[in-house]
Amino acid sequence: MPSQNRGFHSISGLWPLSAVAAFFLLIPTLALGQEERPAPRAVPRVPIYDPGTPVQKKVLKNGVTILVQEQRTSERVAGAVAARMGTVYESDDDAGRGQVLIKAMIAGTQKLKPVELALRLLAADAKLEAGVGPDLGQIAITTKREQVDQAIDLLSQVVLEPAFPDTAVDASRQRALTLAADENENPLKAAYSMYLASMFRGSPLARPVSGTVSGIADCRKKDLVALHQKYFAGGNMVVAFVGNFDGKRVMDQLEKAFAAAPAGRALDPVAGNPVPLAADTTVTTERDMPSSVLAFGYPAPGYTDPDYAAFKIIEFYLASPDRSPVSYWLKQRGQSSIVGVIYPPYPKRSSMAVYLGAPPRSLPAARDTVAAVMGRLRTQALDDGEWAEQLKRVQNSTFANQNDPLVRARAMSQFEAAGVGYEFQRHFEEALLKLNPESLRETAARWFTHSSEAAITPVRNESKL
Repeated sequence: MPSQNRGFHSISGLWPLSAVAAFFLLIPTLALGQEERPAPRAVPRVPIYDPGTPVQKKVLKNGVTILVQEQRTSERVAGAVAARMGTVYESDDDAGRGQVLIKAMIAGTQKLKPVELALRLLAADAKLEAGVGPDLGQIAITTKREQVDQAIDLLSQVVLEPAFPDTAVDASRQRALTLAADENENPLKAAYSMYLASMFRGSPLARPVSGTVSGIADCRKKDLVALHQKYFAGGNMVVAFVGNFDGKRVMDQLEKAFAAAPAGRALDPVAGNPVPLAADTTVTTERDMPSSVLAFGYPAPGYTDPDYAAFKIIEFYLASPDRSPVSYWLKQRGQSSIVGVIYPPYPKRSSMAVYLGAPPRSLPAARDTVAAVMGRLRTQALDDGEWAEQLKRVQNSTFANQNDPLVRARAMSQFEAAGVGYEFQRHFEEALLKLNPESLRETAARWFTHSSEAAITPVRNESKL
């Protein structure tokens, strides 16, 4: 399954796509993981988020927002440009073209041919990364502190003056087509795509983040040029630089570099909100394959929703590789061969889904276990020990690499572009530490109303299990 947990970063090369949380761990029956593996005694948690030095922020006349933060103890510097783009900004006709665009952009610039760009990056010990998620595209660069000038120059060229070499366009389109086709060919991904179509009916999020074959197939260079002009305009972009440098000097350089961006406003998502499920919904189909696959879940808050912090704890509880009654015990008891949890980083409304693969004879029991575990979260609060363990894991995972310049530049640009502000992680931790087991149960009860499930089973006369 695609990794959709960006842990606050929409990208992994970006997340961009996520960035996308699929924990491939497995479990089997409704056994109470809490009883079988006792949780440690609850210990009050304290904040661990480090805001760092004050952030310099400036909005240019063309609408570009620039964020700069000094980090004088680091040996590296990093910059990231975030643009509002991705699934929620695409129609059925162009679904997935943002994936083609973002990869083609980093292949060469109007001043630097692909080979020349590669040599410049090599000489500066720099690395470019790019990716697109459901609501964000990011291009990021990282290098050693002595090369910050080079990093600013190269990043601004890639973002503002991409050349879209024909070979890069073809390669990027083929890559995107392969990913989109795999959403239907891979049984687990196909089941999850069926689940999305039901859970997000009426919304662009009913499609996989990777897009569709029909939306990508006829994408050409002229289409990418038009999309670049649309997405990489002033008010639709945020630039963030973090690292060991003189902040005032870097801000001046960034102002000069990105003043060349065309003026423009922040884009609005494509119209269409998900139609709420009126009842528990099940979709099934058959394929010629030996095992069954299932995706089961409920609506969940997006990362801009106040309930998001509570659902990160639910995500970690369901996905814990060493104790979860789903991701651990289903596999241990032989009910499933693969289990994972996906809580995609959608902005407003998301979903919490468990996917699994199982022999046909084991699928009903595995499905009932997942439904019972998720249903119990609505009616039964986690015990204090389990609560403390999952709270600790969420907090430690979220802020594990918070002082890495690249991680911070990505996060700052992402959340500023999303409209929740570059200090989003501080507010997230504040909300997290105000929660308790009962408030978590109440939150689950509000969201876990009607379920959606999608299953693909073997053609009956072909099943050998």
